[in-house]
Amino acid sequence: MKEIKKIFAFNFFFMFLIIIPVIIPYCQSLGLSMEQVFQLQAFFGICVALMEVPTGYMADLWGRKKTLITGSLFWAVSATILAASQNFYHLLGYMFCAAIGTSLVSGTDTAFLYDTLKNHEVPREKYTASIASLQFFELAGEASASIIGGLLALISLKTSAWAFAFVMWVPFIIALTLREPIYKKMDRKQHKENFHHILNLFNKDNILKFSCLNLLIWGLSTFIAVWVFQKHWQLGQISLGYFGIIWAVYNITVGLTGKRVEAWEKKYGPACLMVVLSLLPIFGYLGLAWLSGWFGVVAGLLFQVSRGMTHVLFQDAINWRIDSKYRATVNSFNSLAFRLGFALVGPAVGHGIDKWSMAGTMTTLACVFLALFFIFTLPLIKKIKVMGGPEKKVTPA
Repeated sequence: MKEIKKIFAFNFFFMFLIIIPVIIPYCQSLGLSMEQVFQLQAFFGICVALMEVPTGYMADLWGRKKTLITGSLFWAVSATILAASQNFYHLLGYMFCAAIGTSLVSGTDTAFLYDTLKNHEVPREKYTASIASLQFFELAGEASASIIGGLLALISLKTSAWAFAFVMWVPFIIALTLREPIYKKMDRKQHKENFHHILNLFNKDNILKFSCLNLLIWGLSTFIAVWVFQKHWQLGQISLGYFGIIWAVYNITVGLTGKRVEAWEKKYGPACLMVVLSLLPIFGYLGLAWLSGWFGVVAGLLFQVSRGMTHVLFQDAINWRIDSKYRATVNSFNSLAFRLGFALVGPAVGHGIDKWSMAGTMTTLACVFLALFFIFTLPLIKKIKVMGGPEKKVTPA
């Protein structure tokens, strides 16, 4: 199926983030502190949050292709601004344009994939593998870019930034060639009724509601760690030349883990997977708190395994339950909650690292996520068991 291959290629290059494995040193080279780095991410999160639902709604109303074209254009412009940045305020401009691009693409790519699968009458049991493949191509792109970015950083951090800017125009070109999938669009004149129906989806389906909450919690648990890793490596005296290689290994781990989720869910059941994906970040934070150097790098792998399981298990559990005409909007609601969550927590984490210590901040995060496991994940596990035992799938065919 040509269009599915194209959306995989789109995501591969959209996530070809050459600058990411050295983004913290790059920001520091422009005079930023760790607190300012997290402030930038919080600003990005707030901007995305403000635009997530309107852009997702737009994707459901006006089409997936137009939204992907516009989003990838803003993303390419943002990468160019990043490469030309000289200070904190320039980086705010980068974050603003990147937020528009991210909010437009976020959820739309998944909706495009599911609608295309439906158009081609692909069996329901193949959907989990497809979402895993979408994630795999994203992470394969990031892993490949990580090695290149790390090597280019040995020349200069600006070299990595300009290479990133150049490659980010490729997704825009791919988006221009996509063919719009056929799906039933929402009524453009009944906005109130459309949102009322979307909100009712969460009220009527407790599994959907708790799946969204857990996607938020455990997505945040691994995303916060992503912005801690490079500082942790610096404190552990890991050479900058290894950053790209480590980042590539991390992303390959996520991709390979995601590929195994479907088989693991069938063999062990979703309840077991939820326990594992929840406990891994908790132990990961304890590892970052008390281990340094290469031992800390190994502890970071726990987050990557959890990330691979979380995205595939919960994204598929959520998306198959939603009508096509509402899918991009619901995905945007999830992303909205995620961005707001990071905007609230991120700066506090950066402040804790700067003012207190890495060990104390990481231990605190481990305790917080342990509490969230008991409050939000255990109730979902119990609901699944009531549905039909531990072998019952979250994502039935």
